Amino acid sequence: MFMWWVRWGVVFAVLWGSAAWAGPAGTGSLPPAKAEPLLPIVAGQFVSTIGTQFMLGGQPFRFVGANVNPMHGEEDRRRTEDLFTALRQDNLSVARIWALGEGQPDATEWQIKYVLFQAGPERVIEETLLHLDRVLLEARRAGVRVILTLSNNWADYGGVPMYLRWLGLPADGMGKEAFYLDERAHALFRAHVGRIVNRVSSLTNIRYSDDPTILAWELMNESTIDTPAGRQARLYWVREMARYIKTFDHNHLVAAGLWGYSMRSERADFIAVHSLRDIDYVDSHLYLQNGQGNVSLQRLYDFLDDRAYLAEQIVRKPLVIGEFGFRTDQGPRYLGLPRSRWFAELLRRHFQNQGAGALVWIYEPYHGKPRDFGVYIDKPFTDDVRQVMRDVGRRLVRGEQFPANPRLAQVRGVEPLYEVDQVLHGTGKSHALWRAEPGGALVLHLPPPQFHKARFERLGVWDGKPAVHFYGADSGDLEFRFLSPPESQRPRLLSEIEVAARLSSEWPGASAPPDGGSPVRVELDGIVIGEQKTVTDDGRGAWLHFRSRDAQLLRKVAGGEHSLRFIVPPGPSAHGLCLYGDARDPTLPKTDFGPLRIHLRPAPKPSQPR
Repeated sequence: MFMWWVRWGVVFAVLWGSAAWAGPAGTGSLPPAKAEPLLPIVAGQFVSTIGTQFMLGGQPFRFVGANVNPMHGEEDRRRTEDLFTALRQDNLSVARIWALGEGQPDATEWQIKYVLFQAGPERVIEETLLHLDRVLLEARRAGVRVILTLSNNWADYGGVPMYLRWLGLPADGMGKEAFYLDERAHALFRAHVGRIVNRVSSLTNIRYSDDPTILAWELMNESTIDTPAGRQARLYWVREMARYIKTFDHNHLVAAGLWGYSMRSERADFIAVHSLRDIDYVDSHLYLQNGQGNVSLQRLYDFLDDRAYLAEQIVRKPLVIGEFGFRTDQGPRYLGLPRSRWFAELLRRHFQNQGAGALVWIYEPYHGKPRDFGVYIDKPFTDDVRQVMRDVGRRLVRGEQFPANPRLAQVRGVEPLYEVDQVLHGTGKSHALWRAEPGGALVLHLPPPQFHKARFERLGVWDGKPAVHFYGADSGDLEFRFLSPPESQRPRLLSEIEVAARLSSEWPGASAPPDGGSPVRVELDGIVIGEQKTVTDDGRGAWLHFRSRDAQLLRKVAGGEHSLRFIVPPGPSAHGLCLYGDARDPTLPKTDFGPLRIHLRPAPKPSQPR
């Protein structure tokens, strides 16, 4: 899951409580009799790829599956058999499981017994590996193939932040990029990978690298990178680790484990990583309602179509939607539609696009209270969602085809099929409260949240510490509207217009690279006032002054309504824009902050002849 949604402002509650169980798996309102027999797991018969298809036993293999967690928690481990029984009954033929868990050497006894694979870089928890043996055995018995995810970008169960803490390195913000740069981190990860891939099961005596129950190895859950240098380092890391696995495992597929994309830079990096020769299929997570623009069925189709086009025409590999979901804790409807329809439309469109597989988040026993994306194996609360997955899964198990999406046959080039830029409408106000300054000049204050319209690849308004500010990622523009001062207040002749704004670039989190500023152009009614480069994003910014004595511009500003725009042009240096207003941190000097300002300065009066 995408950092349990922390990055986009939604926080997951991880509920591992031992809830009362109503009965065997599948005893909700769904009768198990309609389930199809899943394809048996045969020794020596592995999932492979030909072009954009998975192949199994000489036939195309497509699936609906689920993200499951039989590894982390006492109750979840106890319910392993129930979980795989339910997967089989719901025609879910693939399960994605996190084979990871990193903690400190002084981890609690409960964590060591039920969560961790490692307590510190030296101590390996054999009990957890024994349970992983059991998980694979239950999957084999059920006919469910497994994708094993080997690390986590986020801090859940340790992840990349714990690897960095083991090494004494910063684990926050862009400090996480050190994981891809530091050879010591590479060595720690290779050690974990080697233990898993080369393990011989205590229950079947089969080496994991020879076990056809495993469909693929996934290097990381939702790897995300913010800087160009980090993207390059990750590209090398993915290549190195995929090749490392394939030096001693020639049977299984390898996935990179990126989260997906919405911005242009993320999309380009997504293509580059999945085009690596040792990455066998394209994988994207897709949570439309979070951080990816307005939510609609058309937006959903556009995102799916774009991923399908990249997989089929650009990367030329199978496409898996490795995580998808819609809120299930808010009743049977979601955003004006039955929630089951969102699941049905995503699956229908994905398989019309000849997608190879899709895995719902998250399929599990009920833990005492609903969680935001839960789909439950032992309660009827989400049987509407289970029925959708069961129906689509049945069609795929039977080998049925979905009619092709005609849109993809008409696409040319590499431009996105979805609207990249997000639009945010602010106040409809045209600012008009001009104030006199010493010397006859006039000034107009424009607080950052009171903009007219903004268009960026990701954007919003922050009203907390250290300062209130508008933010927009990568390229885009921010527009304010204002009225000229009334004639009674306006100087007869103007000599200069000045726009003063406290600006920085915009980077995720609380850190940014030293050279991460953005070029910004300021225009009034389409006429350029000036262009400068901002400081890199530090959460505070610095004042920039844009001045012009252009006669045409000064005549324009003499009357009427006007548009003032801050523009970050597209390009490799487009690192977004923050426009700061009042300070919220009491330690900051208030006089250093304040709203955007427009100054109109009068022409000097002609000297009188003596």
